[in-house]
Amino acid sequence: MVEHSSLHDQEQQTKKLKRLLEGWRVALLPLKSVILWEQQWHPCAIVGALSVFYLLIWLMDLNTLASFAIMGLILNFIDFIVPVICNSLYGPSSWTGQQEKMFEEICKDIVAHYNKVIYKIRSFYALRETSPFMYYIISISMLCTMAWIASSINNIFLLYILSTVMFLWPGIQHRGIFNTLLSMVNMAPKMPYIKSD
Repeated sequence: MVEHSSLHDQEQQTKKLKRLLEGWRVALLPLKSVILWEQQWHPCAIVGALSVFYLLIWLMDLNTLASFAIMGLILNFIDFIVPVICNSLYGPSSWTGQQEKMFEEICKDIVAHYNKVIYKIRSFYALRETSPFMYYIISISMLCTMAWIASSINNIFLLYILSTVMFLWPGIQHRGIFNTLLSMVNMAPKMPYIKSD
């Protein structure tokens, strides 16, 4: 029964997301191929676009709040202009059933990943009641580490690294690079313990 309601909730979330992304549907299909690295030059395009974006922010030399405001303005402009361009270039008659199916798969993937992240966050906060000692150790150590890193490294550079990893991660997973690296680490020769006499 829980799985059925969960599937029903995911279907409802997918329908809502499809309505929300209706203007973006033409742009999402090529964007998916770039994010999943279907061509060899796609990772370079992602890193290059993010590098130019953060280089412009760095050259403007704004404070943190103004940087977030500029990022918000750019994202709002993109959110406004992409549906207008897509609707003017591609009419509703050029949208095929296969493209609709791919669009629905993209929406289902987004909903599934969103729900997975929310589940992990809720599981972490559930530690507060089941194992408060572990919860506070993890929370305090993570926050101290983040504060130390943020005080040592430029915040714009940290955002650049974070967003680059975030945009490259789907392609890394799709290509199986992370699993390959993990298997290489597991196959590495183990160092024998040195016994003292």
